[in-house]
Amino acid sequence: MLKRPLIFGLLFSMMLSAQDKPQLPDAPGKAVTQKVCSSCHGAELMLGKPHSEDGWGAVVADMIQRGAKGSDEEFYEVIQYLTQNIKALPKLNVNKATAQELARVLVISEEQADAIVQARAKAEFKNIEDLKKVAGIDGKKIDAQKRRLEF
Repeated sequence: MLKRPLIFGLLFSMMLSAQDKPQLPDAPGKAVTQKVCSSCHGAELMLGKPHSEDGWGAVVADMIQRGAKGSDEEFYEVIQYLTQNIKALPKLNVNKATAQELARVLVISEEQADAIVQARAKAEFKNIEDLKKVAGIDGKKIDAQKRRLEF
């Protein structure tokens, strides 16, 4: 059975057009990381999820258990690359973001994003619970992106 982050990553990658797909940063180790990791998933699963070297080591060990192929040297290079180059994604201020930004980050329709913009015109959102009260908004989608939101 697929785990939730993998399912989200697969769906997310299908929704993006080729030009909008997130790319790994250009740095030493990128080619090896793409070779080892991209046969199963795209960059969006790695981007915005920073870990320590030990944390990335645990992620890579898990991927090896799942069948990732590569040499010990390649796996070490992947861990070093990810540790040095994957940073946290910027937060989105729900009270200042455009409808397009809200739609992209929350993975919602433009209509739902417009509803958020209209609701905040009456009163700014103070927290995630306020945001989830907007009519027609899927609270699960909001919860899935809560680490990326600020008020």
